[in-house]
Amino acid sequence: MKKKIIPFLVMTLMITTTALPVLADSAQYGKSGQKEYSMLGTRDVTLDVAITTDWVDDWQVHGLLIREFALDGEVWAYHEISSDDLYGLYFEQTWWYDNGTGLENKWSWAWTITEHWTSSATWSWWQIGLDYGPGVGYVECLIDNVSIGRTNWYAIDNTQPNKPTISGETNGTAGDEYEYTFNAIDPDGFSVSYFVDWGDGTDSGWTEFTDSGVDVKLKHTWDIKDDYIIKCKVKDLAENESDWEELEISMPKNKAFTFNFNLLSWLFERFPNAFPILRQLLGL
Repeated sequence: MKKKIIPFLVMTLMITTTALPVLADSAQYGKSGQKEYSMLGTRDVTLDVAITTDWVDDWQVHGLLIREFALDGEVWAYHEISSDDLYGLYFEQTWWYDNGTGLENKWSWAWTITEHWTSSATWSWWQIGLDYGPGVGYVECLIDNVSIGRTNWYAIDNTQPNKPTISGETNGTAGDEYEYTFNAIDPDGFSVSYFVDWGDGTDSGWTEFTDSGVDVKLKHTWDIKDDYIIKCKVKDLAENESDWEELEISMPKNKAFTFNFNLLSWLFERFPNAFPILRQLLGL
């Protein structure tokens, strides 16, 4: 039998009272999926905070965003919404989880707001690792069956991704474009995102998440002849990063200049007595 623990605490605000206590600078929460939801154009509901965290003393000091938990850890999901009036809205939390069999809805609970509140802060928690083992997931927030956002991804019993491999040209020509192949395996089998430092002051930024062990191909051009070091690392959905992998390359030659012989022929025909030295060099 599952050991799901599902108590939740709801804290609300009447329209005639002051705002909810400030939890912290919102930037510290790394909010994920925040957006507004309009219902029939009559009002907006904003997802102000959506995080996974732990429980400290009480809800005002619950702590900051946490992405990784032990197998028996209590994962707390916190959503805070606001509007001019939340009365009548159907609020739902859905726990999505992937333990190696694909992302699935493992648990949902919901309630209808029956008071004229302007803000509502809602907790739920679950030792999901005890029921489903290691994995990754997030908790989604829905209003009237429409998603308005989700928490960050979190991980249970997570393992650091392996360093990626880098393969491609190591001796080339400045000004030419080259393609490189990157591949990393996540021990837990989950998706990874790649970050490549090209060694010339530019980088790829984080790529879209791709399946573990699948090649990712990126192209780059070095404009100046020099020696460079390509560096690459990956991260998993819980932001756990691998160590850097490096590949030394050399671009010793500038891209060759090619004459426009059509233009030269036209010039020679137009000015037959001009450019005697150039004619001699070209054997014309």
